[in-house]
Formats: sequence, structure tokens, C-alpha cells
Amino acid sequence: MIVVADSGATKTDWRIIMEDFSSASFETVGLSPYFNTELDFNDALTHGFPKELNPNEVSKVFFYGAGCGTQERGSRVESYLHSFFPAAEIFAWSDALGAAQALLHNDQGIIVILGTGSNISYYDGAKLEAKTPSLGFILGDEGSGAHMGRLLLRDFFYGRMDSVLGKRLSSIYDMDLAHVLNMIYDSPKPSAYLASFVPFLLNNVENPYISDLITRSFEEMYQLHLSCYPNIRSIKIGVTGSVGCLFSSILDRVASQHGFKVYKYVRYPISSLVDYHVNLYHSGR
Repeated sequence: MIVVADSGATKTDWRIIMEDFSSASFETVGLSPYFNTELDFNDALTHGFPKELNPNEVSKVFFYGAGCGTQERGSRVESYLHSFFPAAEIFAWSDALGAAQALLHNDQGIIVILGTGSNISYYDGAKLEAKTPSLGFILGDEGSGAHMGRLLLRDFFYGRMDSVLGKRLSSIYDMDLAHVLNMIYDSPKPSAYLASFVPFLLNNVENPYISDLITRSFEEMYQLHLSCYPNIRSIKIGVTGSVGCLFSSILDRVASQHGFKVYKYVRYPISSLVDYHVNLYHSGR
């Protein structure tokens, strides 16, 4: 059996590929070397891995995750996973590489991940190169759900949101300032909390303020990241992640204003990653 996983800050999609190429799937919380321990990984897999299957029979695990972009953190995740899949050869790579393989396969292009967090890199068909570093939700993540949530909360508490929309927000979420600050500064996954306001944005996207907020977030992502690539108008640009796909019409408008277009949207990379690894298996690699 082969296991392929795509992990973001909020959730991890897992696929198990059998010898006959049938598959099983399950979902766990997002797993990251930044926020999770070996025990967290083991607990998530113990509860999520199908009981009728034996993890000792897994021969390879391909884990693509946020926070796995360096050798040290990738090796740490490989070690964590090895405790649950003791007989497997394990590879832990960045979610950006997974997005590149899902969106572009072996072609050159720019991959844009817009989910809970964000990541923008150039892919030469084999490896990634980023013009700008990924700074996380506190300093960066422009264009992501966490970034949009941060803008929304800031405007709410600074009184820059119209009162009707503010009351609507308060009727759905606990907007007590002490609670919000606690969720951001004392909870284990503050970026996921910030991104939890995306459904509100989606349900109110026709509101001019909301549409403008999303546009501002995407515009900042373009100015700080995409504009650094000189060939942006002549190369494939692929977008993955729920935020980029849910608000694709707004992102397309921002792209058009800057003279480029998105080649492909893939909301969930996991299916394309499974196809990628099955094809590699067939080719003997």
C-alpha cells in the first residue's frame, strides 16, 4: 500500500492506494512540525486510519505539508510518521511542492497556494524557488484566509465596518475583544481561527466592503509576491487552496488588472497528487 497526504493548517487529506489501485480516504486535523508533536501525529492517525487496514503493510508514505519546506522539519515529520508506519519508506515535502506537482506536473510555472495560509513559488518542473520567504500568519500570508480574517477583525475593532455588517458578524461569532485576543495569542492554532471567518466573507461577498477586503488581500499578495516574477504574463500560473478557489472571480479580476491570467484552479490537490504517484509507480519510479 502507498499513502499520500496533503496537509494544510486546518486539515489533512489522506489517500491509501492499494495493490489493485483501488483507494481509501480519510481526513485528520492539519499536521505541522511547527505546532504538532509526534504524539499529535500518532493520535490523529490512530483515530483516522481505517481500522480494517494494517499500517504495517504500507510500503511508502508521501506527505506534503505546510511547514515541511526545510530538511530539518521534513526529517522531523518523517520521524513522526515512521512511528505509525514502521515498515514504510517515508518522504515529507512542502505543501508547495505538492501543489506544483498537482497543478503543473512537470511543466514550468508559478504556484499560488491560498488556503488558511499562503505560499507563492516558481516551479521549474522539478524543484521550487521562491522570490519571497513565507513569513506565516503574523508577518505575511497575504491573500490567505488568515490574512483576510486579520483584516476583518482589525476593521471591526477599529470601527471601519458598517454597523449592519458588524452586527451580523457579532450574531454569528463571539466578538468579545478578550475572547478574540485569547484565540489569536493563546490558542494552539491561531491561523486556523483567523481563517474561520472565511465563511462569513463568502456568505457576504456581494457586500461592497467584503468584496473590497478580499480584493485588498489579493492585491497585497500580488504586489508583494507575484510582481517579483518578471515573466508572469507569459508563464502558467496555478492556484490551489480553498480561499483562492472560493474567491476565484475576484482573483481573476485582480489578475486581469495586472495583465496576467490564472491557468488552472485546483481546490483540493490530493486527487491530482494520487494520480501523479500512481503514474510514477507505473513508470517504475
